[in-house]
Amino acid sequence: MKHIIKNALPLLAVMVVFTSCLKDHLAMDPAQSNNVVEFANTGNNVSPAGAVYPRFSSDLGSLVSGDSATFNINLSYSGANMAPSDITVTLQIDTAALDAYNEDQGTDYVLPPASVYRFTSTAVIKKGTQAFQLKIPIINNSVFDFNVNYALPIKIASVSTGEISGNYGTAIYSFAVRNVYDGVYTMSGTMTDQANATITGYYPLDMNLITYTGNSVALWDPIVSSNYGHPIHSGTGSSYYGSFSPVFAFDAGGNVTVSNYYGDLAGSNKRNAVLDPTGINKATFDTDGHILYFEVSYIMTQNGSPRTYFNEKFTYKNAR
Repeated sequence: MKHIIKNALPLLAVMVVFTSCLKDHLAMDPAQSNNVVEFANTGNNVSPAGAVYPRFSSDLGSLVSGDSATFNINLSYSGANMAPSDITVTLQIDTAALDAYNEDQGTDYVLPPASVYRFTSTAVIKKGTQAFQLKIPIINNSVFDFNVNYALPIKIASVSTGEISGNYGTAIYSFAVRNVYDGVYTMSGTMTDQANATITGYYPLDMNLITYTGNSVALWDPIVSSNYGHPIHSGTGSSYYGSFSPVFAFDAGGNVTVSNYYGDLAGSNKRNAVLDPTGINKATFDTDGHILYFEVSYIMTQNGSPRTYFNEKFTYKNAR
């Protein structure tokens, strides 16, 4: 996939860091410094030094369709003084900032559809305080696209009192949602390669099944290939099939189908993944709706003909 916010860091600590920027015209003596309104740390700033804007990243965990999760936006009246009165902060979605960030960092973040998030355009830092935390709900609905990288570009458009920070007045908030099948699984089973008897199964191994769409996961191998690729024993060593990794899709009844992560007829050997209908091809769930394991039989075809037969069981172990 393409990314959990912990509780906000102590705001006093980040105020010292953030308010040391020359753009905000702070004096060497903190008691003489002017306060600025800015975005304080929400988790870690994952942008490299010198990036056009800070970016804060959230992993919102696994969400079934219709569920939601929130990430936090921390606003700070940073400096030596407490807010002298209630400070109304007006926020805006700034698509130009997202474009600039993508251009600056070579990323491909996309503004999510409006129905995927709930954005509040005003917040109030109360008199006598220095911080306010705004919660942004993210909803896994019918238009949520697991194949794109979402981010909210937010800027402080105006404040009723004080100055807007020149360095942290705009921030990018990226987030990721995983489907309910995503996780680390123990892969066990058997396989038979009809073209090469020296190639045998490599079981059991812990594999990552990574969100591909809302109801499917792709096999990512952390042991042999460190990539999307099915591991195998080849002679006395280990290897994997190139241009081949199964994507498992689940329907509402838990029935499993399979396809190739690299597409139909991929690579020079034109490899594909097809379901073996003689298999169980079914997922089993706990009473709370979380997956326990699934069993699946499938065939890797090569140049249009069956080559390798897999009969596997994936047992859920833990979240990635």
